[in-house]
Amino acid sequence: MPDHKIQSGWWGQFSVREGQTIQWQIGPLKLAVQRLQREWQIAYESQNNAAEETSAAEETGILSQDLDAPDIEALNYAHIERHPFDQTGETLRLTPTLADRPVVTRPEAPFYVAAGAETAMFVSSPLWLRLAVGHPPQPLQEIAIQRPSDTWFGPSTMEGELCYASRTSGRLNLGNIPWQADRAVTQVIIRNQVSNALLVERLSLPVPYLSLFESLDGMLWTQNVVLVRSREMGMAAIDIDSGPPEQAGQAKLVSEPRQYPDKSMVIRAFGALFK
Repeated sequence: MPDHKIQSGWWGQFSVREGQTIQWQIGPLKLAVQRLQREWQIAYESQNNAAEETSAAEETGILSQDLDAPDIEALNYAHIERHPFDQTGETLRLTPTLADRPVVTRPEAPFYVAAGAETAMFVSSPLWLRLAVGHPPQPLQEIAIQRPSDTWFGPSTMEGELCYASRTSGRLNLGNIPWQADRAVTQVIIRNQVSNALLVERLSLPVPYLSLFESLDGMLWTQNVVLVRSREMGMAAIDIDSGPPEQAGQAKLVSEPRQYPDKSMVIRAFGALFK
């Protein structure tokens, strides 16, 4: 387990007085929210970095919060939105969630899972941010902290699905995962139940079916995912644990999955990207 300490104060419930602007820096995302008498205003921009991995100095991401920022119009953000209401209340809620499509990850180096064997790989997934106001919470917007590029996962343009391409590599050793406050970690257990070895070059993780949990040190995790290959193709049966992984310790639920998988569901998990 890597030595890390991540502050999780960028999400949760905030009390915002009328006229107040709160500004956050969450990894590459700059976000500002201002409450007015009859509207909420949201401004944001993301400084995408094409590098696949962060440097050691940036492993936990950039996290800051300013409770007394200037008015949004003075901040000059790339995107500004207005959300009118008859009257605004003081409650603002920020919640991290996972992507709305599967995320395709490459292992650090391709590897084989022998016939009848299993292995575990640890992958990290990008986060989105949900903003809601009032009681009960009323959604305002959902923003990618760092939107991944699109990719097609499947053998042809007629067979497969649109996914996101992860910027980070999967690792066989948890200690080698770059720990970042704006990403979540999943342990993927691969079981190969066919008579030939499985070459793992790319893996599609169905993150819309996963929940987010926060460990005591502030790290975000999902449930363990078990992929069972029982046929000679890139398909696999999927089994998702009901709670956080053992490595997360006494973790608490942060957000529910976007979708709930069917029992005995089979997904396209292994294979190559169509070019």
